[in-house]
Amino acid sequence: MKLENLSCRRRLALLLDYLDRELPAKERRLLARHRASCRSCGSLLKTVEHTVRTLKALKKASPPPASARRALAASLRVLYRSP
Repeated sequence: MKLENLSCRRRLALLLDYLDRELPAKERRLLARHRASCRSCGSLLKTVEHTVRTLKALKKASPPPASARRALAASLRVLYRSP
């Protein structure tokens, strides 16, 4: 099936391949053109791109110090303590 004939739902199934630049150049161009002309697909792609960038940044971040992890764990125990 040609990309030009796919519904938005089927095009979005290609989203991760598009973001990972794993689609052939022609399909990337067609999906990019669709993204520019379809408000809902463009919005969704923008949100997913932001999420991917945020997750990659978190992966590179240093882990919090042990004291912060202990304080968080203590706070959560208090917050979720059974009555």
